[in-house]
Formats: sequence, structure tokens, C-alpha cells
Amino acid sequence: MSELPLPCAHAKDQKKMTNSATPTPPSKPRSALSALLRFFRLRSHSASFFNSTGLARSFRENRPVNKDGEPLPWLNYSLIRLLDERLRQTLRVFEYGSGYSTLYFAARTQSVTSVEHVPEWVQELQPYLPDNAMLATATPGPEYIQAPYAHEPFDLILVDGLDRVECVHAAIGALRPEGVIVLDDTHRPEYQRLLAPLREQGYKTLTLYGPKPTSIIEAQSTIIYRTENVLGL
Repeated sequence: MSELPLPCAHAKDQKKMTNSATPTPPSKPRSALSALLRFFRLRSHSASFFNSTGLARSFRENRPVNKDGEPLPWLNYSLIRLLDERLRQTLRVFEYGSGYSTLYFAARTQSVTSVEHVPEWVQELQPYLPDNAMLATATPGPEYIQAPYAHEPFDLILVDGLDRVECVHAAIGALRPEGVIVLDDTHRPEYQRLLAPLREQGYKTLTLYGPKPTSIIEAQSTIIYRTENVLGL
């Protein structure tokens, strides 16, 4: 059987359909110089993204800091804002990798424990650590991956160092029931392949995007969590 022909629209209906699209008002493109000058004027505004987040200052000083010069983790600004709003002084944090993030978490939580595989970096960072921050060294491999088990349980574990796939699996066993994992750089294919099986196991994921301090390149980080979680997601 041949297909039935589509009904024909009346002329007035065809005209109505033709004119249904919202017209686009004409615009006058700016010259390259005018656009550049406008960009710099907006960037200099105190409420611009460059200034309110501290991105401009982080560029000038080549270190991850906010507009007041306080340490930030080298994570994208969307994630930093969420952490700013939801971290509490009762939380215990563990990090794979250390640095400015260690100082950031120490200022906002009960304690932070970090594992690092570069002894020279540990020695350099140690003088800046407050009393509620502990920094341990471990050789790459099982010692590094299983480092949180010596200090568990934790409310939040940041995976931003070596062997991240293995570290995520290890982190699950070191979390409190409502704990969460933050995995950085999840645009990488090997981390995307990790997330799908976790969702099948009942975990939820929230991926956040944006530039990191000292950069204008879009980055991606994912929070792995259960329905009941310490961040209230």
C-alpha cells in the first residue's frame, strides 16, 4: 500500500507558518579594536568573572588564589563555588595530591590529610600547613593508592594525583556512608569509562565545567555521590 499523502495547508496557514519564526533584529558588528576595548573594560569591572573569582589575580601571580589572595584548589570555578557554599567545619577530607588545595580545605573543614609521591614537594609545602592538615609521602603504586585506609573514614576524597582510576575504587572503601568523591579532569576518556559502571552500581554523578585558576581553558570535574551525601546534592 502506498503512503497516504500529507494534507495540504491552506494558503493563510502556510503564511502563518512562514512568519512564525521570531525575527532577528539587525545588528552592527563591532570592529576588532572596538570589541577588544569593550572586553578590557568589562574585564576591569569589579563584578566581572575575571575579578570576582580571582582569575585575574591568579594570572598575575601565577598561582591558584581568589581575589583576596587566599589559596584555591586547582579545580574549575563552578566546583570551587559549590565547595565554598557546602563545605563545613565538621568534615574530614582526604586528598590524592597536595598543594594549594590542602590549604583551602584546611581553612574550611575539620581536617585534611594528603598523600604525595614527591618528597621534595612535601618538604616545600610543610612549613605552610596549619595544625589540622597532615601530609604523608608514599611511593607510587599500592602504597599510594591505599593511603586513605590508614586514616579513614572520610567525608570527602579528592582524586587529583596518580593512578586516578585505581584511587577512585580505593576511595569508595574509605568513605563514610554519606561521603563523596571528587574526580578531576573527567574529560579524559579513561575517567569517562570509569563513571558508567559506578552509575550502574547506584552512584550518582554531577559534572561541573569551567576554567581553573591561572587558565581560560574549560576544565571538567565530577562529584561521585550517593542519594544521602554531605554536600546536600
